[in-house]
Amino acid sequence: MKPRPLVIPPASEAPTHRLVVSLGDPIGHSLAIARGFLERADDRVELAPTPHAPPRLERMDGTLESEDWLSIVDAVAPGLLERGPAHADWLERVRGVLEGAHALGAESHQGIYERKVDDWAQEVRAIDEHLRDHRYVLGGTISFADLLLFCFAVRIDAVHHVLWKANVYLLEDLPALHAHARDLFERPEVWQATDWDALVREPHEEAGDLNPRGLIPLGGRPALDAPHFRQSLSVEGELDASVEEDPNAARAEGEWVRGLSRHRARVGDPAHPPQAGRYHLFAPLNCPWSHRALLGRAVKGLEAAVGASIVYFRRDPERGWQFNPAIPGCTEDRVHGRTYVAEYYEAEGSEERSVPFLYDTLAERIVNNESADILRMFDDAFGPLATRGVSLYPEAHRAEIDRLNEEIYQRINNGAYKAGFARTQAAYARAFERYFAGLAWIESRLRDRPWLVDTDHPTEADLRLFPTVFRHDAVYYARFRLDAARVRDYPRLADWLRRMLDWPGVADASDLDHARNGYFGRTGNEIVPAGPVPLALSPKDFSRDTWLNRK
Repeated sequence: MKPRPLVIPPASEAPTHRLVVSLGDPIGHSLAIARGFLERADDRVELAPTPHAPPRLERMDGTLESEDWLSIVDAVAPGLLERGPAHADWLERVRGVLEGAHALGAESHQGIYERKVDDWAQEVRAIDEHLRDHRYVLGGTISFADLLLFCFAVRIDAVHHVLWKANVYLLEDLPALHAHARDLFERPEVWQATDWDALVREPHEEAGDLNPRGLIPLGGRPALDAPHFRQSLSVEGELDASVEEDPNAARAEGEWVRGLSRHRARVGDPAHPPQAGRYHLFAPLNCPWSHRALLGRAVKGLEAAVGASIVYFRRDPERGWQFNPAIPGCTEDRVHGRTYVAEYYEAEGSEERSVPFLYDTLAERIVNNESADILRMFDDAFGPLATRGVSLYPEAHRAEIDRLNEEIYQRINNGAYKAGFARTQAAYARAFERYFAGLAWIESRLRDRPWLVDTDHPTEADLRLFPTVFRHDAVYYARFRLDAARVRDYPRLADWLRRMLDWPGVADASDLDHARNGYFGRTGNEIVPAGPVPLALSPKDFSRDTWLNRK
C-alpha cells in the first residue's frame, strides 16, 4: 500500500511537527537520522527522543499525523525514498537482517536456531560483498536503506552479538559494511542522531529473560572515526576534498568551516611561465598552511629561484597580516615594501586577506593563494629550477598520495581547527575523536615504512602532515584542547617527526617559536606558554611598540 502523503510546511518561527522516536530502536534511530536531511530541520520538525516509544509524527498540539515509518520518511526526507523497486527490495533485505538478528534471540530450539543463524550470516556476508563495489546500496546516491543499514551495523557488536546471540561476526569482520558505516558517520545528520547510550541500553532493558540481571554492556561501540576511502566508489562533482570542504554540505551546530581560496592560477600556464627570480612567496612561519608551502620551497631547494617574504605572526586587528622585520625570523616586504598583506589583494580588487600566496613580480599579480597548489607547483612547474631532485609527487604513487592528502586534510590538518574553533561541545567532541583516530591511523601506517608512501624519501603527503604534527605538543594540545595524547604516545609517528626534521630543508623552514607566539600571543591574556620546550622568542624581550608593530 502506498504511504499516505504528508507535508511538512516550510520553516517558520517555530516547528509545526514533532517526531517521537526511540533512539535505541533501529527504525526510530533511522528516522531521527532521516529528519536531519530535511532543510532547516530544527525549524520545522522537533525531535523528541523517547525511550521505548514506537515512532510517530505528530503536530505540536499532539494531533497524530502518522505512525507508519515509511510515511514519516516520505514526509521528512522524501528524496531518500524516491528510488523505485530496487530501493524497496533493499529495505526488505535490511529489515530482514535486523529482524533476523532479533529472531535469533527469541528462538528456543537449538536446531532451528543454528539453521537460522547460518541463513542470517550468509545474508549479512552478501550485503558486505555488495558494498565492496558500491559506495551506497544503490550505487552512488544515499538512500533510506543506507540509513537503516547503518543502524543495523552499529548494533552488531553490543546488541546483536551480545544480546541476540547473532554472534557470527563483529562489525570489524565485515570490512565493507564497517567502512560503509564509517562513511555515513562522517555526516552530521548521522552522528548527531546517534546516541550510543540509548542504542545499547534500551534493547537490554527490554530483553527480559535474555538479560535477567539487567546489566548494560559497557563496550561494543564500533570504531567509526578512522578513514574509509569509499569516496572513490562514487563521483560527487569536482570538489577536491584534500583542499576544501563542500560549501553545500550539511553542518553540525557549532561546526567551524574553512573558507575557500579564490586565486587559483598556476605557474606553467601561458600567463605565468616558470622563470627563476620572477615569483615570490609571502608566508608567515606560524600558519600551518603557509608552512607547507615554505617546506616545499626548502625541500626542493628553490630558495634561489623563488624569493620569500616572511610575514609577521601577529596580525593587525584592523588590517590583518602585516610585515615586521624588527622581529627575528620575520622580514620586510621584499617586493613592494608594503606594510600589510591586504594591500596586495586590494590592488587586484579582492577582499581576500589570506596567506600564503605566490606572487608574479613581472605581471604584478597574485598567482595562487592555495597552499596545496603552491606545494604542487614547487614540485612540478619549478622542478627544472630545483637544486634538490626529490620528487614530492612521484607518478607511481599519485593515486595513493591523493587518498592520503584527503584523509590528512579532513581529519588532521583541518580537523585540528574544527576542534579548536568549534562553537559547541558536540562539534568539538566530534572533531576531537576524528583527529585522534587520524593520528592512530598514521601510526599504524608507519609500522612498515619510514614515510607515508613506500618511498625512500618524503612525499607531498608527508609535507602536508608535518605542520600539524610539528605543532601538536606545543600548540594544539593546549590551544585547541587536543589533549588526549602527545606525539611521544605514538612511537612510530614520533620517529617519523624526527626523520622529517632531519631531512634537508625541513628544519630551516620550521619555527616553533613563531607558531607559539602566533597562536597564543593574540588570545586571552596573550601569555605565550614557556613549555613544553623552552621559549626562545618572547614578547618580554621587545618594547610594546615593536611587538605591536607601531610605526
